[in-house]
Amino acid sequence: MCQDIEDSLDEGFDIGAIIVDFSKAFGLVPYDRLLMKLAASGVDSRVVIWVWEFLVGRTQRVGVGGQLSKEVKVTSGVPQGIVLGPLLFLVYVNDIWSNIDSSITLFADDCVIYRKIVNKNDIKRLQKDLDTLGEQVVENGMTINPGKNKAIRFTRARG
Repeated sequence: MCQDIEDSLDEGFDIGAIIVDFSKAFGLVPYDRLLMKLAASGVDSRVVIWVWEFLVGRTQRVGVGGQLSKEVKVTSGVPQGIVLGPLLFLVYVNDIWSNIDSSITLFADDCVIYRKIVNKNDIKRLQKDLDTLGEQVVENGMTINPGKNKAIRFTRARG
């Protein structure tokens, strides 16, 4: 992404970018859809079974002031704080850029959609792609946190 921005600025063009924040991204991943996407990606079926065994049947409880709650089954979400969590999340959202012409960069649950702005039509295309991204997010059962999203214009222009 940084190289794309630098190249566009060197060519004399601006870059429009939107940083998108997924709400509770890791916790909203449904196991069945994740495993279907993992299998469809061509991963060996033994890996899919291993991931299923890793995810299904987990429990959690909360401790406050030395008191522990009852255990409850975890029915969705990928674990946070382990190396596998972000990887599984990326497998789940790997298709969100289908039907999008602008560039998208994903890192764990952070997403940036951006485009070189040559003329006003490029701004319209970026907005159209952002709308499509929103539709894909809904289709994947996720939500976007509108209060944490940021629009950025990278430019060499002054003022």
